[in-house]
Amino acid sequence: MTIFGTARKPKEPDRNDPCPCGSKKKYKKCHGGIDVIPIAHPSQLDAQLRSYDPKKTCLAPFGWLTDCKGQVIASHTVSRSGSLGAIARNGHVYSYVPSIKSLDAAGGRLVPKLLGWRTASTFPGFCAHHDKHLFAALEDVVFTGSQQQCFLLSYRAITWEYFTKLRAVNHGPLRAAMVAGMPEPVRALMAEHSHANDLGLKDITQHKTTYDAVLEQGKWSECHGLLIEFIGNFPIQCAAAWAPLEDIHGVKIQTLDLSPRVPQTATLLSFAANEKSYFLLSWLDYSSEVTEQLAKSISELPPADVPGAVAALLLLTSENCHFSPDWYEGLSDEGKEWVHDLWHPAVGPKPSAVGAAGSVYVQGLSVAEIQWL
Repeated sequence: MTIFGTARKPKEPDRNDPCPCGSKKKYKKCHGGIDVIPIAHPSQLDAQLRSYDPKKTCLAPFGWLTDCKGQVIASHTVSRSGSLGAIARNGHVYSYVPSIKSLDAAGGRLVPKLLGWRTASTFPGFCAHHDKHLFAALEDVVFTGSQQQCFLLSYRAITWEYFTKLRAVNHGPLRAAMVAGMPEPVRALMAEHSHANDLGLKDITQHKTTYDAVLEQGKWSECHGLLIEFIGNFPIQCAAAWAPLEDIHGVKIQTLDLSPRVPQTATLLSFAANEKSYFLLSWLDYSSEVTEQLAKSISELPPADVPGAVAALLLLTSENCHFSPDWYEGLSDEGKEWVHDLWHPAVGPKPSAVGAAGSVYVQGLSVAEIQWL
């Protein structure tokens, strides 16, 4: 769902080239050796895809990897105790867990399901040492909305997006093998999807390199953002990074084209801290031209419209959304359809975040403060 590139004609590696999955094997000995796989039980296909997941490795800046200690752990993109704990019921939240098995069971429809908060929003991101110490200024002290804390929130989102794009690229050849016996339009669509993932990985790799440098040098002043504090318990927790193309009203602010230019990027997060709910739209200096336009369009909304517009923006942007069970189960069938249609990447055309009329479904919240970083 997150956008980091636009599709161009894919280039297939030569048989003797290194495999793009990073295994260091020749393409013909690795993913290039996959031809057509038989249709298997959905759970078996999911297992095959997981076998092509990236090797677990700490995603801290390269220069810090000599300090790694402990195994790579399941890192939370959304804080477990602080944020997920604020919306959980009996230790569970609703999350989307896309899989072939769940698609098959639901007749091709993706629906959120209850998931334990210990596993919701996790990915193999950092070794135990870096997961603890890298985010100490965020997790071990009171949240004040400092540029350092907001950068660390954004860094998690950038790292999560890097991992998801790397995983998608690794899965590409196997997905192509799954449709190898299908009609040409299906195969062409899969090839286009895989190439978009390749471009997305290229873009997010460059963004992460820039964020790594800011982290290593402690240049927190390069982090800017719009931080909104809500009165009330915001029902959606999320962490994502993407290239925003429109402002909150749907006015175009950036175009993805065929040039090698890397799109400007931003992160957005909803989270809880100090028993309060927050929304953060954040960016670094090099993405100010685009993202400030989005931030300005949010800040100028009537305060009563902000919670619903923010909720819609989260759903429109990222698959990494987690819902309060009390809120989600309390939605009407129409409300659940609203969530599905905004979130699902295959449903379109999409409204703007304001046009989605989220205030109908996100109620009981008000804006306490809006702060510019």
